[in-house]
Amino acid sequence: MQFAYEAMTNNGRVVNDLVEAASSAEAAESLRAKGLMMLRLDAVREGDTKPSILKQRSRGSGSGDLVLFTQQLKMLLEAGSALVPALEAIERQASKPSFANLVRNVRQHVEEGGTLTEAFNERPDVFKPVFCSMVSAGEATASLPEAFDRLNEMTTRQRHVRKTIIGALLYPSILSVLCIGVACVILGFVVPRFKGLFDNLNSPLPPTTQIMFIFSEYARQWWPVGLGVLIALIVSLVVIFRVSSFRRQFDVVLLKIPIIGRIASRLIFARVLRIWAALLRSHVPLLETIQHSKSALTNVVFIGLVNDVEEAIAGGGSIGRTLADSSLVEPVVASAIRTGEENGRLADAVDFVSKWIDDDNSQLVTGLTRIAEPTLLCVMGLFVGVVAMSLFIPLFDLAMAGA
Repeated sequence: MQFAYEAMTNNGRVVNDLVEAASSAEAAESLRAKGLMMLRLDAVREGDTKPSILKQRSRGSGSGDLVLFTQQLKMLLEAGSALVPALEAIERQASKPSFANLVRNVRQHVEEGGTLTEAFNERPDVFKPVFCSMVSAGEATASLPEAFDRLNEMTTRQRHVRKTIIGALLYPSILSVLCIGVACVILGFVVPRFKGLFDNLNSPLPPTTQIMFIFSEYARQWWPVGLGVLIALIVSLVVIFRVSSFRRQFDVVLLKIPIIGRIASRLIFARVLRIWAALLRSHVPLLETIQHSKSALTNVVFIGLVNDVEEAIAGGGSIGRTLADSSLVEPVVASAIRTGEENGRLADAVDFVSKWIDDDNSQLVTGLTRIAEPTLLCVMGLFVGVVAMSLFIPLFDLAMAGA
């Protein structure tokens, strides 16, 4: 049997190819033996050619597809539809070939007698362990509609938070690019013309104008070097992110940056709490809930925090006490979770706290962007004003002297 895979080599290069194996587990093991880190693994259907398979795999399915899939399946199951007809309806409605192929593979697996969780486990790149665990709990308790209702709420909230942050950062980003563009045009085209004019007039210039001409000259001569340094910096950052030791150091430093570190810490912790709340409400065991939440994290500092919570739970300890001992968690949040834990309402407490942090994060990010926007406008206005004064004041002096 053939499997199409996407994997990462030791040097960080992503490769797409086919592998022969008796099962997906054997295919994954053979890839690990070759030193490849598996990102995706799909069974190849009969009639598919290698180029078409790899082309489909390169497109993939995004988070928006997953949210839509969850919403549609929740609606159909709650309306009383059986699982296979519901999957068929979603497959027919899918607009993306890659997404339709994904739903088709899930449906075929269920039709052949497999469980929905097993079908999802075949695509770990799309259906994460948290997703699969909630579906597994729903199948075990015959409450799949409720499980997909909670999944829909979790994925919708995650997407809303992501869109809120991106939307809040979009306008400041556009202003930043505009500021850089204006500076490049002024220094590269406007200032040199004025320099030629003043050289022909052979008139004395104020210090600010001389500094502006010197800076413009250096910018025009050395811009290729500056561009090369920028590209080298970007490439270096990409390489650093692929090296685990450097990534760990970056994660630690990120959380210590004023303002940015606090926002990043709260966003990451809110994501952890959303997962805890969704899994606990789906009746997933507490220890399994803590373990699955680690798969959604990339920051090593918070992975360490979740490991501490896991060890505390395994040893009969308390989540609230462990969180209270960490500097990453605000005291009021740890106290609320501890109270819910002691009263037997841990899922409700975690759900409430996660929503509160999400709302607070949205207000915090929006407030910062409202400050950043006028600040960037003031910086751009100040730069343009200084340039204008440096260039036009000598002209006024010449006009006055001529008069």
